[in-house]
Amino acid sequence: MENKMQYQLLHDTLVVDFYGEVDSSNAPKYRQELDSLIAQSQGEVIFRFKHTSFIDSSGIGLVLGRYNQLKLEGRKLKISNLNNTAYKLFELTGIFNIMEYIEEE
Repeated sequence: MENKMQYQLLHDTLVVDFYGEVDSSNAPKYRQELDSLIAQSQGEVIFRFKHTSFIDSSGIGLVLGRYNQLKLEGRKLKISNLNNTAYKLFELTGIFNIMEYIEEE
């Protein structure tokens, strides 16, 4: 599966889908794109990982950095559709104490 990121704006919500792996090889590129997208949007943001096979610490850092960016603006970041391994990783880091996890179809 190709590593990529796609997004769409649904009403005021920016929905970002990650495909393949989110790791040190692509996190800097995604970070740059997301910073621009977030600056251009106004509502909450949802990161969907339904099509993601692997997330490393760079991916976790990517998520936390965007969370902090949004928090400063009084906006929310939600996470959805992690696979079991990634869910456990996010759970161990305590991310779900600060961000909402949602299951979507």
